[in-house]
Amino acid sequence: MSRPFNRIAHWLLAWGLLLTAFQSHAVDSPAPDGKITRSHARALYGQPFYPADFRYFNYINPNAPASGTLRLGAQGTFDTFNAFTTKGVPASISGHLYDSLMVRSRDEPYTLYGLIAEAVEYPASNRWVRFYLNPKAQFADGKPITAADVKFTFDQFNSKDAPIYRSALANVESVKVESVQQIIFYLNDSDEDNRLLPFQIAQLPILPAHDRERYDFTRADFTLPLSSGAYTIKSYEPGKQIILREVENYWAKNHPVRLGHNNFRQIQYDYFRNATVSLQAFLAGRYDIRLETIAKNWSHGYTGKAVESGQIIQTLLPRKTNQIQAFVFNTSSTVFKDRRVRQAVSQGYDFQWTNRTLMYNNYQQPHSLFANSEFGQRSAPDSGELKLLQPFRQKLPVELFTQQWQPVKTSGDGNIRAKLQLAHSLLQQSGWVVKKQQRVNRENGQVLSFELLLTTPEQERIVLPFQQNLEQLGIQMRVKTVDLAQYIQRVRNKDYDMLLRTISHGTTPGNELQQYWHSQYANEQGSQNIANVSNPVVDAMLTHVRTAKTLEELTTATRALDRILLWEYYLIPQLQAGQWRVAHRSRLGYPSGTALNGYLDFTTWWEKAKNDE
Repeated sequence: MSRPFNRIAHWLLAWGLLLTAFQSHAVDSPAPDGKITRSHARALYGQPFYPADFRYFNYINPNAPASGTLRLGAQGTFDTFNAFTTKGVPASISGHLYDSLMVRSRDEPYTLYGLIAEAVEYPASNRWVRFYLNPKAQFADGKPITAADVKFTFDQFNSKDAPIYRSALANVESVKVESVQQIIFYLNDSDEDNRLLPFQIAQLPILPAHDRERYDFTRADFTLPLSSGAYTIKSYEPGKQIILREVENYWAKNHPVRLGHNNFRQIQYDYFRNATVSLQAFLAGRYDIRLETIAKNWSHGYTGKAVESGQIIQTLLPRKTNQIQAFVFNTSSTVFKDRRVRQAVSQGYDFQWTNRTLMYNNYQQPHSLFANSEFGQRSAPDSGELKLLQPFRQKLPVELFTQQWQPVKTSGDGNIRAKLQLAHSLLQQSGWVVKKQQRVNRENGQVLSFELLLTTPEQERIVLPFQQNLEQLGIQMRVKTVDLAQYIQRVRNKDYDMLLRTISHGTTPGNELQQYWHSQYANEQGSQNIANVSNPVVDAMLTHVRTAKTLEELTTATRALDRILLWEYYLIPQLQAGQWRVAHRSRLGYPSGTALNGYLDFTTWWEKAKNDE
C-alpha cells in the first residue's frame, strides 16, 4: 500500500492518531463528583492494565541487547528539522527526538502511562488536570525538564503559527506553573468537550523553554532541535541522510515505558528518490528494514544473493490499524460538489480486476473506513445508530437507513458495462450529458474533467485502468505525478481535484476524526480534511464520537459516521491489507509479544547475537 504525503503530516498525523478518544477514569473505583484521583495512568472505559510498579510492557523484549546502528530508508527528500511548521518538507525523525508527559501502551487501545510526568491528578468534574514531573527527566543538554518547559510547549502549540494544534487546545482556560515539577491546566466549563483534552496535553512533544529560539514555527530550515527524547541529530546531508545518536545518559533508558525500546546506539536514515531506487539500495545492503508498499515488488522484486542466502527475510506481520487507501474527492472542486457525480466516478474503479491483474491479490476491498476493526458499519444500521441518524433523515440518502453501503463489485474480467450504465444514469440525472464523446454540463457546456494528483510514479500503472474506464463515460481524468515538494505545497493549498491517499484512524478512533472530517477544517490550509467535507450531520456524529462515555457508545457513533461518509461518496475506498509486508536483515530480531498495533515500532527491534542468527 503506497503512502503519498506521509511526510508532510508525519508529526501532525502521528500526533492526531495518538490522541484517541481517551476518557478520564480512576485507577481504583470511579470517584464521585468532586473527588480527586491521582494515578500513574489514565484509561478509557476501564482500568489500566499495568500497575504503578510495572517494569515493562508485555509486548517488548526487556532483554534486547544494545548494539550499533540501525539503518532505515526513506523516500523523497527533506528540507527542515522543524516537525511542526506548515512549511517545507520535514524530516521523518521527530518521533525519535521528543518525549511527552505520558505515552500510550501498544497492547491497550485506551491507556496512557507517565513518562516525563510521573503522576497525573484530576477531579471527577474534569475541570482541571495536574501533572507531577519526574525530577530525573532532562533534555539532551543535561538540563532538567521543568513545569516551565511544559508551559512553554503549550504556548508554542497554542500560537497562531500552529493552527491545527491551537484548535485542538482551544478549551484550555489557563495554565499555572505551581512549582518546578508541578503544573496545572484549567479547562473550560464543558466537561463533555474536555474529556479528550488532558490526553492531548499529555502527549505534546516537550520543548525546551531555555532554548526557545530554536522553536520558531514559522521557520523551515536546518536549525538543530534540542531533544527531550532518546536520540539527537549527530550529522546530516541535506535531503539525503540523517544520522541520529543515542542521547548520552538518556534519563529514561530503563523507565518502564522505555525499557526494550531504542536498542540501537545510532539510527541512520538514507533518502532515496523513488521506490525503485529504494528497493535496489535495500537489496544491495544499504539499509536494514524495508516496509514494502508495492505488491509487484513483494511478489517479484526480492531476488539476488542476499535473498537466496537468507540474509534478507520477507515477513508478513499482523496489521491491526484502522487504515485504508482511497481516492479522495475534493468536494470544493466544481465537478465534485454533486454527490451523484462522485458516485458515478466511483463506478469506474474496478478493484477486482486491478487486484487480480496488477496487485497479485495482495489486498482486500474495504467495506468501511475503519478497516480491521469493529468501529465500521456492519449490515444495516442498528437501533442505536438509527437513534443518532433519525434527526437528520431529510439530509441523508434514503438508502443509508435500510442498507449497508457496499463498494463497487465486479466479476474481475474487466467487463464493467453494468457499472458504467449506472454511472451514465447518475450523470444524466445530475445534468452531465454526452456531446461529441465528451461529458459536458447541460447548462453551461463545462467539460467533466479533473486531475488525479500523485507523488510516486509507481502508482500510475494502478490508476491508468481507472482512467480508461472513465473515458468510456466521456470523463477526462488527467493523471499528474509531481515531486514531493510540489505535492506537499499543492495539498497544503487545497490545489487538487482528487488524491490517492492513505486514511489512518487511531486504533481506537477519536480526536483525529475531527481533523479529517469536521467542517471547521474544510478549506483550511494545511488541514487533514483533504476532502473538504463541510456537512453539519458529519459534525454531529463527530460530537457523538467525542462525547461517548462507553465503548458501546463510541462504536455506535463511529459506525454512524462511517455510513454517512461512505454514502455521501466523499472518497472511493481503494484497498486495505491485513498484514504488513516487511523485509529485513536476518541479523535483526523483533518482539514476539502481541502488540495491538503490530510490530512496526522499529525502536523495539534489536540486533541478534551471532549465534542467534
